Amino acid sequence: MVWRRTHSREGIRDLLSAVESQAAKALRLAERAQRDIGRGRFASFLDFRKQVEEVRALLTLTEGRVKDVEDAKRSDLRAEFERMDLFLMGMMAKTTRRCFAALRDDQALPIGARELFEPELRVIEQTRDRLNRPHYEGRVPPEVLEDLAATAELIGRIIARAPSLPDFSDSPSAPKPVKRLRTLSRAIRN
Repeated sequence: MVWRRTHSREGIRDLLSAVESQAAKALRLAERAQRDIGRGRFASFLDFRKQVEEVRALLTLTEGRVKDVEDAKRSDLRAEFERMDLFLMGMMAKTTRRCFAALRDDQALPIGARELFEPELRVIEQTRDRLNRPHYEGRVPPEVLEDLAATAELIGRIIARAPSLPDFSDSPSAPKPVKRLRTLSRAIRN
């Protein structure tokens, strides 16, 4: 037996408004991250990324719910979702580009910066793949694709000069135990 739940229009509209409010919060965090990255502080960038992931999760949930709506009701909700999705992806692309452009070429990066920024390349690729879907064809503004390409290039240059976390796996192995295991189980005699 398959359980299929239909979602109401009001529920989906609530999700869309939640996406909008979370995106507004992400925009505020992006402005702070851009300002802080220029000063060599990266903690606010992590807050921005966390918020972006929340927005992406809400978008994925909303997209799934829009697909579950009956066909007669789906067209206007789908159009609204796609409009918001395009807007948010464009905003995130532009904001991420500004954040990475704020990094100076001579700016010292913290240890682990490579691991911090490598997931950004995957996010850029996922966004690019999403924008290349057939239902977005011809609707994506060219500046969004330019922002994504420029951001990927900026991140690549930053990763090339960023220090990675120390690798302790090359350290010598622990010394082998001197006593054999069979001697450990003997009773101690006085």
